[in-house]
Amino acid sequence: MSAQAKFLVGLLGVGLLTWAWLQPFGQAAALADDIENRAAETLAARGAENVGVAVPRSPIRRTLELEGDLPNIERAELLEAVQGLNGVADAAWAQPDAAEAVEVATAETRAAETCRDEMNTIIASHRIQFRSGSPYINPESQRLLDRIAEAASGCSGIRIEIAGHGTGGGRPNVTLEMSAFRATTVRDALVERGVSVDMLTTIGKGASEPLDDNPADPANRRIEFTVSLTNGEAS
Repeated sequence: MSAQAKFLVGLLGVGLLTWAWLQPFGQAAALADDIENRAAETLAARGAENVGVAVPRSPIRRTLELEGDLPNIERAELLEAVQGLNGVADAAWAQPDAAEAVEVATAETRAAETCRDEMNTIIASHRIQFRSGSPYINPESQRLLDRIAEAASGCSGIRIEIAGHGTGGGRPNVTLEMSAFRATTVRDALVERGVSVDMLTTIGKGASEPLDDNPADPANRRIEFTVSLTNGEAS
């Protein structure tokens, strides 16, 4: 028998002896209880008292299973916290059954559609326009951004494209740069109001999409918003 094989056999023997000693005297169950209690305390300290935590008992293992309806970012943070506890070998979130997963996905899609529709109603009430050669956002447009940011609060599953436009007749590259700058200015204003930057994209279109086929109309110096679902459904 090779040295490696002897080592593996010995390791297996130690594991079996440990299990045989722990099980009769209830030490394994006590260990599982301790891990569960410490994990629950860690979760509670992070404001996640409602997250369920369990250690498998048949057979007893040093793994944790978490259960709860939380955003993915919070799930990852809590998982990292309990994985670092002494005695924990691994941890994972419980997977919902297929029917529950479909129900959750449907609810999330409906909530995103509601956000999208509300934003489209707000956006239709006013158009952000600019003076020649300027990215300045006037007070009326600032109020529109306030309303958009308020509607976006608590929303997920949506994307807002901010497209800057300009008038024709000037130097195309300058117009394109200014339209992109206007879009970025609007994005930054929304971020300052608490909208997640991950929800926003910007694009400068220059004078490529004039209103009423009239590139010289000053109204072309504008912002157009397109709200869509992240699953691909457009507004």
